[in-house]
Amino acid sequence: MKIILFRHGEKQKVDSVVADDKKMVKLTGLGIVQINKLGKALLERFPSLNFSKIIYSSHYARAIQSAEIVKSILNIQNMIIIPEFGEFYASDDYKKPKVVRQQIQEKAMQNPEWISPETGFSLNDVVSKFKNKIKEIYLNNQNDLILISTHGGIIRNTVYSLDPKLKPNNELIAEAKIHEGGYTVLNFDGQIFSVDEFDIHDYLVD
Repeated sequence: MKIILFRHGEKQKVDSVVADDKKMVKLTGLGIVQINKLGKALLERFPSLNFSKIIYSSHYARAIQSAEIVKSILNIQNMIIIPEFGEFYASDDYKKPKVVRQQIQEKAMQNPEWISPETGFSLNDVVSKFKNKIKEIYLNNQNDLILISTHGGIIRNTVYSLDPKLKPNNELIAEAKIHEGGYTVLNFDGQIFSVDEFDIHDYLVD
């Protein structure tokens, strides 16, 4: 089975210090364009997704909006929202200065077993929950493809856990990003995950 993970499009900026407000941020106009391009690319490259039954999404508004666009392009019947497919944040206290939150996030990415005192869990915990949820879907899914609208951080850190050669060194990891509207393909045989394609985004280039 293949699992296609795609990152939502560009999101709007919000000045609120409330975590729930951050989760409700939607796509910009550019973000909508990016996801439309993604949907058309997926339709061309993975024809069996057309008229499939389900697309899965993080519970963040920008991921749901992205999933809705792709759902329409691919004529998918239903969307299921999965909290375990949300973004990884080692700090969600937006009252703290951004530089402090970035330092906490960087520490978590550099040391995946480190437990954040704010959240009570580590990066490894989040990645494990992410993969376990995919395994659960696999056991109840008859399709050869699973399509998930999610976030850059959880995608790349899941990929790093599966293929450490792709992980940047600690000096660069905080600046490492994947493209908005890009997709990644994992393989899963019921036991082992592997990385097929990582951060594909050629269709976004004008």
